[in-house]
Amino acid sequence: MQPLSPGIAFGCIELLGVVKRNQLTPGGVHSLSLGSVASSAIYRACLDLSWLELQPDGLLGVTARGERATAAASPQAGLRTILVDFIEVEQPPWLQLVPYGRRETLLQAPPSIRQVFVEAGLAYGDDEDTVRFWDALAARARGLRDGVLTEIGRRGERLTLQYERNRTGVEPKWIALESSSDGYDVLSRVSMSDTKRMTIEVKTSEQGTEFASFHLTRNEWVTALGSMAHRFHLWALAPSRSELAVLTVEQVGAHVPDDSGAGVWETLRIPFSVFKESFRVFFNNADQQLRKTGIHHDESHRG
Repeated sequence: MQPLSPGIAFGCIELLGVVKRNQLTPGGVHSLSLGSVASSAIYRACLDLSWLELQPDGLLGVTARGERATAAASPQAGLRTILVDFIEVEQPPWLQLVPYGRRETLLQAPPSIRQVFVEAGLAYGDDEDTVRFWDALAARARGLRDGVLTEIGRRGERLTLQYERNRTGVEPKWIALESSSDGYDVLSRVSMSDTKRMTIEVKTSEQGTEFASFHLTRNEWVTALGSMAHRFHLWALAPSRSELAVLTVEQVGAHVPDDSGAGVWETLRIPFSVFKESFRVFFNNADQQLRKTGIHHDESHRG
């Protein structure tokens, strides 16, 4: 979908009104004057938002979603409706900033979108409707962010499965796919010749080794301490290459705090950068598969 702007937004609302009052074909849209934005761009936006549909008789009709937009009590309410529908369709990257607050969101949103928020009366003020709008948007953003993080995490787990398959010659088990309560993600073995179980916790980021960090839960740490053999896989993903650090319990443990007094830690954050010397580069081919000279050698006891 093309970028949203006040001109597009107001034009869409105006076009819906024209369609409701007149029998209009797609070709007839081009003869309309709908403000400063080309009528063809406004028509395309209405289709992308599922506000208009082409009926069997060849005429344009307003959909149920479009009816909701035209029923808005004021121009500001109409803009708020188009913002909600635009966000649902487009899932823009800046949506993930909403849980951090209005200011952070508007600073990072494109200028045209920011102006729509201003025109909709959402950039300032703390009235009940405005607060309710931002709270609803934050709830949507958290769901999107969780989904994105899950997808990134799954990519790292898949890479670990392939890495372990190449390293040991045996198919590892994808534990995290079945349950998130076991305290580790992949079950492998120590080496090709050593069949002892090795548990692996996988942490994945797309932010690069200099900026990425991972969260370690107490359950994951207790599992690591109780395992006969345990490794942490840190994946830093980029479009053309991936970087992996295979860490021992001792390496990670150097950054795990002790409980003190009545305080008990539950979750901690550790930067990838403190393990920068442990990262190795793997290049991704078109199929996003790992390829690296010597990947089959046994690295299970590497420090």
